[in-house]
Amino acid sequence: MQIIYLLMNNFIETIIEVSNNPFNIFNKLFKRTVCSLRSKYYSKKINSGGGKIIITDPFIRFKIKKHKTSHLSIKGHLIITPHVGGKNLSILFMGPKSRLEIKNDFSIGQNVRFFLNENSTLTLGGKDKESGSGITSDTLIMVNKKIEIGTDFICAWNVFISDSDWHTINNTPHQSDIFIGDHVWIANSCSILKGVNINNNSIIASHSKVINKEYPKNSMLAGTPAKIVKTDITWTRDIISHN
Repeated sequence: MQIIYLLMNNFIETIIEVSNNPFNIFNKLFKRTVCSLRSKYYSKKINSGGGKIIITDPFIRFKIKKHKTSHLSIKGHLIITPHVGGKNLSILFMGPKSRLEIKNDFSIGQNVRFFLNENSTLTLGGKDKESGSGITSDTLIMVNKKIEIGTDFICAWNVFISDSDWHTINNTPHQSDIFIGDHVWIANSCSILKGVNINNNSIIASHSKVINKEYPKNSMLAGTPAKIVKTDITWTRDIISHN
């Protein structure tokens, strides 16, 4: 009955939306129905929070591999949406007793991969004051123990974030927690590695490598290893016209 209701509801909405072009009815109905069914299926994997997983494109590939003892909490919406038409697989892998908490709306594009090790925790603050928060595409986040990311986080493509080396070198500690504050922008092709503490309102410039250091708020970081190149910066997600 739920599927029949969903089909009828999508059909009515589609008729209203494309009433001036009936040739698009089938195409729109197909896309809307597939997205609705997939969204409903993935949302059943949420353990708490009252949120939803929303699929915006019927052909974008997404998978959740979740251990029965892991816990997925979504209070807003996790939105899976393609970037410039990409379709590569995005995956959420949650090991035993791992926890992922998404506090507000958060979006990811194609080829975004989350790996949560056993007993690890990943926290994503999601959208607060900006128009959106999320990861564009082609990004890997690997959590050995703990990574915390604040609100209004935006992340470009080809970024690597991990709190561990995943191997021991000269008997030195391989893991140290990562903290990324509110309103932090990571540009493309960056690496954010173990022990990093990036405070609020900061920007990480393209192709930077940030490791094992705390950085003050309102900073622009650049280079390998990253250094502070500007201070007292402000930024916004949306382009403001000055015309």
